[in-house]
Amino acid sequence: MLRHVWFPVARVEDVAETGVFGANILGEQLVVYRVGAVSTVAGAYCPHRGMTLSLGQLTQDCLECPYHGWRFAPGTGACTAVPSLPDRPPPPRSDLKVYPSTEAYGHVWAALETPELDLPDLPEARDPDWRFAHGGPTDLTCGLRQITENFRDMSHFAFVHRVSMGPNVQQVVDPYRVEHGGTELRWALDVDLGGTALSGNSGLAGKQAFSFFVSVPMFATVRADFPGGGHSLVIQFATPISADGLRVRHFWSIGIDSAVPELHGADIAQMRQWEQEIFDEDFVILDKLWPIEAPLDSHSQAHTRSDKFSLEYRRAYLELVERYATRRPAA
Repeated sequence: MLRHVWFPVARVEDVAETGVFGANILGEQLVVYRVGAVSTVAGAYCPHRGMTLSLGQLTQDCLECPYHGWRFAPGTGACTAVPSLPDRPPPPRSDLKVYPSTEAYGHVWAALETPELDLPDLPEARDPDWRFAHGGPTDLTCGLRQITENFRDMSHFAFVHRVSMGPNVQQVVDPYRVEHGGTELRWALDVDLGGTALSGNSGLAGKQAFSFFVSVPMFATVRADFPGGGHSLVIQFATPISADGLRVRHFWSIGIDSAVPELHGADIAQMRQWEQEIFDEDFVILDKLWPIEAPLDSHSQAHTRSDKFSLEYRRAYLELVERYATRRPAA
């Protein structure tokens, strides 16, 4: 099923800076190259003698292999030049295998096979009043569900984030209701982060309203509405980089509207740094969880009222797997 899912493979800013970038989905090595505003995701190895193309460069608006200089066109992956045979067409089987790809939310996305789900629409990303920054990718030993559940779990704030948030974070999670519509989950919770983070900026690190969103299997956001005005949005997504799905590459972005610096004196760089500190604390936990992937059954772990989102998420994930299995051709 995961072969038919859009996954982030690189930040647009990284590919734009280098022109060529290495990537991975489910253990399949890929190369990402960008010419103009077009990003192409293709198989990682040159069809001539298997050179790793992420070590190549852009030459005459094509990806050039660093071994024998073969060139490949953007978009199609077609071989356009073989320097050792300048007067002849490229030989058979010389084109790159190109995968479905797109750019969204500051990242290049790809799928190993035809995607079956659209990327979620985020109105904030289309609003000129918002500014976004994108965190660096981090490789972790955990599964997609573990990392997605961690991001939504408010009951760990007071214990995992004592440094980034401070010692006064609200421990009690109020009752809440999860709206489950197809592959999307939504719920809302108020929280008091204690007011000590961001140099005691209580307007941003005090009481606020969280709106949570998950699009199965792993696209997740949390929007914070600050009582004194202004909003932030943290977006999280992850890509399985091992064939068994037990290692992931974590990507994230943060956005703020113009009211945050105007009313609270925090710019996008400061908010990005704070969010990075929060994620760094989560990464220590995620690398130590067992089992490595969150189970889909509801009986192998203990649950409380605050874990309602986790159970609904696992149920939605299982529904997606079962829906795909019913349509999959018989082996």
